Amino acid sequence: MNKYIILTIILLLAVIGAMWKQVEYANDKWKTAEANVKAYSMTLSKENQKNVALLLTVSQLEYFKDSVLQELNETRRKLNVKDKNLKALQSVSSSFSKSDTIILKDTLFKAVSLDIDTVLGDKWYSLQLGLKYPSMIAVKPNFKSEKHIIVSSKKETVNPPKKFFLFKWFQKKHTVLHVDVVEKNPYVTNQESRYIEIIK
Repeated sequence: MNKYIILTIILLLAVIGAMWKQVEYANDKWKTAEANVKAYSMTLSKENQKNVALLLTVSQLEYFKDSVLQELNETRRKLNVKDKNLKALQSVSSSFSKSDTIILKDTLFKAVSLDIDTVLGDKWYSLQLGLKYPSMIAVKPNFKSEKHIIVSSKKETVNPPKKFFLFKWFQKKHTVLHVDVVEKNPYVTNQESRYIEIIK
């Protein structure tokens, strides 16, 4: 009889332990979902200037139909970053413009009715040009920059790798973070970028 009681208690503890793990797993999933809802609501809110990170798995990244996430995923594929090595993705989009007006004392244009306001450019660059009688020239260039930042990890040998493949297998390795900054605007050249991870 004592055998059955001990066996029942062990079974109950095993079931409770399994259920506890399921509750913890569901709780973690719920917290992740809440964080993602908060991140999306802050992204859609125009008043808030803070960004909150989305917490996604690679399969969720493949599934989401968000255009920015799809572009980031496409950039990652072009860089040949494997799913298991992917650590973070980031998109930074910005634009800048400046207006200038030149008014000369001399008359530049003959036609009194001259009043030209036109825009030249493409997706990444536009120039708003204004010409007005008698001598006014106004320009407003606008540039758009879009950067994709892909953070991935890779195991590399601490010392330079040996030439013979068997010796490479037994060399000491460490994990190295690679940060790729891809500028989508063909007119912009990346000057310098730096990534620092704080070690605790």
